Amino acid sequence: MPKYAIAFLAPNQEFLHKVVEMDTKESALRFFFQNYIGDNYSQDDEGYNYFVEDFSDTDAPQGNILEL
Repeated sequence: MPKYAIAFLAPNQEFLHKVVEMDTKESALRFFFQNYIGDNYSQDDEGYNYFVEDFSDTDAPQGNILEL
């Protein structure tokens, strides 16, 4: 199963970095959101969509994901 290194600078300026083992990049990102993001976003689909938007913003992305 692939492993993904995910780094994210949360809105509260906390830097989060985890290695996640999941089937796809999308499932790894959702797992990271559900297990490590905490109170920075609401824990529903709307919160996840805001997280992904911040994570991959083309001008100033707050996150990065790499397959290991």
